[in-house]
Amino acid sequence: MNATGSRYAKTLARIQSGLMSRDELQQLGRNAKTKAEAGDHEAEEVLQALVTATCVDTEYVFLGFCPDAQFEKRQDLEWRTSGHCSFDFLEDKAQTSRFQRIVAGDLIVLKKRHEFGKTMKLYGHGRARSPAQMQGGVLLIDVQWSNQAEVIEVPLLGCNTTVDVRSLEVLRTQAMPPSFFEWLKV
Repeated sequence: MNATGSRYAKTLARIQSGLMSRDELQQLGRNAKTKAEAGDHEAEEVLQALVTATCVDTEYVFLGFCPDAQFEKRQDLEWRTSGHCSFDFLEDKAQTSRFQRIVAGDLIVLKKRHEFGKTMKLYGHGRARSPAQMQGGVLLIDVQWSNQAEVIEVPLLGCNTTVDVRSLEVLRTQAMPPSFFEWLKV
């Protein structure tokens, strides 16, 4: 059955509007999964729509890309070529949870600490096109990377973990310099 004839047509329209919060989308996903597991085949349409749904409360994910903080092991170049990013430090439950919270539309900013405790360098950014999926023991997210190649140095803002999430409001109020927003070009 197509989306217009589905009893979930209004729900599908709300998902596609981009006006739902990430919490609303996650709750909708939990409900649809329960219904689909109980045999409701139309709930599968909702689950499919949620894969690429964007939310109104976009987050900015500052993501480290150098295992063991060693620049020689940088992963960003491969990520940008393949159109994804990954996270494999699954033992760290807090960071795993933050990575799994990324949804389509969130902005992923590639960062590397520079001056310890003071600054970080940003190497690129892109928009998540999907939520995290487990593949081969690694969490992967499809990303539409920008062509942006300029590297800039900005205040660290407490980004001391591999996965650090900020809202736009926090970025603006915590003195992120205007050069950051110019660099993003979003």
